[in-house]
Amino acid sequence: MSLNIGDSIPEFSLINYDKEKYESKDSLGRKTMFVFMPFPFSSVCDGEICELRDNLDSFKSAETDTVMITVAARPTNEAWAKHNQIEFPILADFWPHGEVSKMFGCFNEGAGISLRYTYITDENNVITEIIKSDEIGVERDFQAYKEKFSIS
Repeated sequence: MSLNIGDSIPEFSLINYDKEKYESKDSLGRKTMFVFMPFPFSSVCDGEICELRDNLDSFKSAETDTVMITVAARPTNEAWAKHNQIEFPILADFWPHGEVSKMFGCFNEGAGISLRYTYITDENNVITEIIKSDEIGVERDFQAYKEKFSIS
């Protein structure tokens, strides 16, 4: 069952593509988008990550950090970040496989992947909004981000 608006995010610790540890408490005091992504290097995920990258200034203007989480291994995330010129964290929820995705409630056991969920939190790590796609092969509607962050 997925976390809901009003829930606090779970405590976690994962490794970023740059080998630095990232903990959920690192986002305290900052609004944050936790963007779960199923397949680095797939056409749909590449489209989504590039759209986020291209609108990063709008998120920063809204004082919101972007943190992506995949069940891929850290070296895969590093190559993906370099390939797409990504500056925000991409965390590896690789082992135990999908543990953090499961804690958020956005893990597909049958496919072994995280689903396309974005949890937007306030400064206290409480979820204020969820943007998602219920279909693995269909990107999240970027219009929802545009509305949330007043992107033209």
